[in-house]
Amino acid sequence: MRFMLLMMLILPAAHASADSDVASDSVIDQAAAHYAAANYDLAIELLETAVQADPGCAACAHQLGRAYGRLAENVNWIAAVRLAKKSRLAFENAVELDPHNAQALEDLIRFYRDAPGFLGGDEEKANNLDSRLRRLRASQTG
Repeated sequence: MRFMLLMMLILPAAHASADSDVASDSVIDQAAAHYAAANYDLAIELLETAVQADPGCAACAHQLGRAYGRLAENVNWIAAVRLAKKSRLAFENAVELDPHNAQALEDLIRFYRDAPGFLGGDEEKANNLDSRLRRLRASQTG
């Protein structure tokens, strides 16, 4: 597993496009298995490496935000504050990289609505994104 991640880091840039998508999918699948087993630390380790190897991987950023959030629910409050901020940044990055990812938008909206202001919660941002999500869904069905 670590060998594959190491290989992703040293792949030449010329091969990055197609190879990166396949490698990212594999890492996401592995991270999802760790996430489902509540091994959030392992999921985070995989996803952080994947994001470093492929900063344009919106799915990696989205899943990383989810893993940070779940881990934040299971640690002391000092660590939870740090992880919650990382979760928000990862969700924001995922939405910036893929503005049409409805799940990432939903997770960012939920974060903005549920988190206190000092962690980045913001009802106005949530409402704006919610409107954007409704427009996105309307364009996909219409």
